[in-house]
Order: sequence, then C-alpha cells, then structure tokens
Amino acid sequence: MKIALITGSAGLVGSEAVSFFADKFDRIIGIDNNYREVLFGANASIEWNLKRIQSLYQNYAHYSIDIRDKKSLEGLYKEFSTDIELIVHTAAQPSHDWAAKDPFTDFSINANGTLNLLEMTRLHCPEAVFIFTSTNTLIRTFMNKVAISRNA
Repeated sequence: MKIALITGSAGLVGSEAVSFFADKFDRIIGIDNNYREVLFGANASIEWNLKRIQSLYQNYAHYSIDIRDKKSLEGLYKEFSTDIELIVHTAAQPSHDWAAKDPFTDFSINANGTLNLLEMTRLHCPEAVFIFTSTNTLIRTFMNKVAISRNA
C-alpha cells in the first residue's frame, strides 16, 4: 500500500497537499490536532476544513496527534512502517508575534516536532521522501534569542 503522511493536514498548506496527493496514493494519513485554536482562539479552528477533507477524500485517515508527542508518532509510524512513501510536513506554529511572546512553545512545536518526525522517518521508513515546508518563524525565534543574549 502506498501511503502519504501529511502533518498539519487540515491547515492551509496541508489541506492543499491532501488534495494534491489524494489520487496519487492509496491512503493519506493526516496529522492535525487543531492547535491553531489553542494558539489563536475559536475563530482559528480548522475543524471546518477537516470535515471538508474527510467528505472529499475517502482514502484520507485523520489522526489528532501533537507532533511533539513522540510516543504517539512512533505508534503511527510503526503501524504503517515502510508503506509510508512520502511525508509532507506542514504543521507549525506560524505567528512571529506568538513566537516572540512564547519562544519555548514555538520552538517545541517547530523544532522538536520536526525532529520527532525526522527521527520516526529515519527509524521506520528511511526510504520515504520527506518534504519540509517551514515558516520563517523558526529562524526569527533563533535570531531573537541571539539578539537577546547579546544585549544581556
């Protein structure tokens, strides 16, 4: 079975990836825990888009997993293993303002979450293609920390 795993699958870029790859793979595994709602409030919820994707693509399977949760990711990767041929990583905390306000949460999502996905890919489906769509928030967070430490 050919599987594409897409993180942030109900967000703007992730849902477009689902649409693009749905007819190219036997199954699309979507990971999205709607953390946007926690970060930005009820109006930012992606539930409407998740329902849309689920109604359009019969081969879409949704998992509400936080990419920082290594144990849950490992269970998913073990379940599908080398059937995963593609990972499209679009999950992120995208706000510069939010990153400046809470850099530890921002870093944990964008850096640690990405590291978890890379490590699970290395361990369970090393031949898979990994596409990483990064926001520049991660870079800005590093730059802000460097500036703060230089001025301290």
